[in-house]
Amino acid sequence: MKNDEKLREQLRSEPVPEQLRPENVRLMLKGEAAKEKRKSISVAGRIMAAAAACTVICGTAVYTLNNGKNNIKTFAPVKNGDTATTAPGSGEPDEVRKLTSYMSGASDYKEVYTLFNKAAKKAEKERKSYADAGDIFKEEAESVDESALTGRQTYGANVKDAEDGALSETPVIQNELPAEPVPDPVTEPVTELSTEPSEPKEEDPGHSETYYQEQDVLEADIVKTDGKHIYYLCNADNEDFYSSPVLRTADVKDGKFTGSTTLELDDAIDNRDSSYMVFPVDMYIYNDMIAVICSSDCCNYYYDDEDEYNENDVSYTFVAFYTTGDEPELIDVYRQDGNYHDVRISPEGYMLLTSHFYSCSFGTIRKSDDTRRYIPYCGFEESYDIIPAEDILLPADGFGSTDILSYTVVGSIDLNNAGAPEKKDVKSLAGYTGSIYCSAENLYTAADGSELSTTDITRISITGGDIVPMAGTTINGYVKDQFSMSEYDGYFRVAATYTETRKTFHKTADNGNILEDFWDRITNEEGIGYYTYEHIKTDTHIYVLDMDMNIVGSIGGLGVDEQLRSASFSGNTAYVVTFRQTDPLYAVDLSDPANPVLLDELKINGFSTYMQQWSDGLLLGFGQDADDTGRITGVKMTMFDNSDPNDLKAEAVYTWNNFPGSYIYDGDTKEYTEEWYYSPAVNEWKALLIAPEKNLIGVPIDYHRYAYSSNSVKQYDNIHRTQYVFFSYENGEFVQKGDISKEYEDYLYNVYNRAVYIGDYIYVLSSDKFVAADINTIEVTGELTF
Repeated sequence: MKNDEKLREQLRSEPVPEQLRPENVRLMLKGEAAKEKRKSISVAGRIMAAAAACTVICGTAVYTLNNGKNNIKTFAPVKNGDTATTAPGSGEPDEVRKLTSYMSGASDYKEVYTLFNKAAKKAEKERKSYADAGDIFKEEAESVDESALTGRQTYGANVKDAEDGALSETPVIQNELPAEPVPDPVTEPVTELSTEPSEPKEEDPGHSETYYQEQDVLEADIVKTDGKHIYYLCNADNEDFYSSPVLRTADVKDGKFTGSTTLELDDAIDNRDSSYMVFPVDMYIYNDMIAVICSSDCCNYYYDDEDEYNENDVSYTFVAFYTTGDEPELIDVYRQDGNYHDVRISPEGYMLLTSHFYSCSFGTIRKSDDTRRYIPYCGFEESYDIIPAEDILLPADGFGSTDILSYTVVGSIDLNNAGAPEKKDVKSLAGYTGSIYCSAENLYTAADGSELSTTDITRISITGGDIVPMAGTTINGYVKDQFSMSEYDGYFRVAATYTETRKTFHKTADNGNILEDFWDRITNEEGIGYYTYEHIKTDTHIYVLDMDMNIVGSIGGLGVDEQLRSASFSGNTAYVVTFRQTDPLYAVDLSDPANPVLLDELKINGFSTYMQQWSDGLLLGFGQDADDTGRITGVKMTMFDNSDPNDLKAEAVYTWNNFPGSYIYDGDTKEYTEEWYYSPAVNEWKALLIAPEKNLIGVPIDYHRYAYSSNSVKQYDNIHRTQYVFFSYENGEFVQKGDISKEYEDYLYNVYNRAVYIGDYIYVLSSDKFVAADINTIEVTGELTF
């Protein structure tokens, strides 16, 4: 399931060929037909390509990739509880639907079981239809004449679900593959408020803090500092020759390391079963406590010979609470079912922890009271128990068709009493996995809708640590992640990528070819025939909603035939980056919620995956460079002049350019060289150190060089170097100040991926080595090796 989710995200990150969309390949689940040799080679090739894409829908068919309706330009307000005259997906430009999804909890576990049962039966019927269709094709495809397929690229039909009346769309077959995914976007952060312990401290020399998306809503990271200690969460090799999670603590003063400890985390979370791994993912320092978050990755749904549920083989998210100081001591451990997804701490001092949990397959559940197999658990060690039925929020229209039920679990932990964290509340959204966004008072969930290319958005109040659903709606388009959402001045703004397609039904002629005859065997409400799907347009929309989730305004047409790469909401201005071949940066005025206005568009090569305001009138962008064709050529940093949003400019650009490789011949000697640059910050913006108050920008860069020579004296070089490069911004230019670097072998654990500053010194961190340097000269002042 975890791999399915990753692949689903990758497919969404690039325009997906219509023939490989899950809704268009449902009839290809019968893999045996594609494995056998056939005379029609091109047909088999197309079917195998389509079957490969089916992995994203086998687990949860309710979550589909973007498919099109019509563009949305403006919306009339819709009252709470009303339904627009046209449902999402019908092609009308003003479609919006109010929904009751996740507004109330289950009456009992049997209600969840009944909905799950219905979804599993629907999935079984679909599989039978796919299998029957595959058997027909298997019998007849041997005799297909290659020439009969000439000119035919798309085929399809609908299969009627007799019980539920749902239509399951069939594949569009073409010989194409999805494009290479592009890293996720990020958005403009705000500096985190201080969370230092309350007792008297030595004078703080000033230090960097984790950035976060919304004011007073604290974000986690793998590094924290209080000005005296550096806490760094990582994986490290241990004496048993496997990697385990550790917390490194370094005592620092004036660029020197005065002490250190390494805290093994396995014992704290009672991980003594080597059948699964535990990964450190995030950390907080809050109210004299260190909160270390780890996620287990194991073989879910395992049963022993007696078919008994083995609790040790469930994926968990752990929060281990420790005291601060030189030698942290364990306070307590909170456990929540599912893989770690995200976390925030609200201004009121409540941790909101989200995890994604997947049930056992329905076929292994004996009855409705077999709850451990399909209902998640959570709690501290002494109170770890099943989530109450009334806290399981249900979607309005069921779970679709699926054999495995997904959940997003949201746990609220009270951190207001130092040394005594306490569970406050929990809610679990059944049948949902997707992005979340958190403001000071609300948590917003953005889930793929039941219609193609729609998103169900639910506003959940988190006031006082209580998790209470308040309102919901459905919009057209796909919401990529948290950074595409923002709450401001009583409105919720969201950017979504929308794909429009035209679906056309074709009746089959009596003398049709063999594939048309194949589709003849499938019942269709519109007669006997097939569908074709024509891509019309892809673009990005920004919607403005009130707190009742009524859409009050919108703007579309941003980045036509391009995908959203990053979004940053700053007050009443939205900055949106899309990409296909160039990097358009759009500025949109949202001061009139009912009438968003496009102010300007700036196009440069490449794209930014992260944007942060550097100063008044300057916006720092970080991402990847590309050539005129859209081919990625390296890593890029850009300083945008946004002093006038009506006239955006790229004031300065700094790039790390790849050298893809070339041969040099000198007589009998042949030499080949290639060089590649990559930055962890392309995917994880927290890897950057951005400190305008110090005129300091730090960028982690991984460098790879491979050189080969046919000369017997020196045959090849294979160099991996990790470095953290520091810049200032002076007179409209990036000025490189220096770097900290080392060669390495283990890419996962030993690269420099974080840096902090304390006073006039910087500290560059990796799992096996910390380095201190003067902030002005970048001259090394101390080293600490683990």
